[in-house]
Amino acid sequence: MPLTPAPRRLAAALAAGALIGLLAPAAAAGADEQRTAAVNLRTPFDCGQVWNANTRTNHNPQLSVDFQRSGAQGKNVLSSASGTVTTVADRGNTSYGKYIVVSHGQGITTLYAHLQSQSVSVGDKVKTGTRIGKVGSTGGSTGPHLHYEQRVDGRVVRVVLNGVRIAYYGNTTITSSTNC
Repeated sequence: MPLTPAPRRLAAALAAGALIGLLAPAAAAGADEQRTAAVNLRTPFDCGQVWNANTRTNHNPQLSVDFQRSGAQGKNVLSSASGTVTTVADRGNTSYGKYIVVSHGQGITTLYAHLQSQSVSVGDKVKTGTRIGKVGSTGGSTGPHLHYEQRVDGRVVRVVLNGVRIAYYGNTTITSSTNC
């Protein structure tokens, strides 16, 4: 049975609303990606190291990345870009454990968690590639890895490093070009 004009308009409005709902997150992701691209965030590891960037739907927060590899324990963790250290904290055996937050300006921050050690203090100015800590397994970690987040205005966003988009949800092999 064909729709009369009023139900047709309602169906069209609902379809348009659904389409806008689908496109709005993509538009926001694009704007966030443009902002983080302007900062040129780099892989937080020494030059030439190969890491698996793992993402999963049950991760908390969901858009964070776990960097894993054989022999990860004690590897250097580097600042992804120049900025100011805003947080150096230790939550003990829960959550992030030992972690660091660096502000890169323009509302962009990076977070590095489960660290074995921290080598910076709040207020320190860092450059891209400055060693800020070592990979560990502190807090709620089940093994040595780096939990990594990029945030825009406090919201965790999809990670882009060296211009490479990390795959959601799955694994991306990434080779660090930081300090090469």
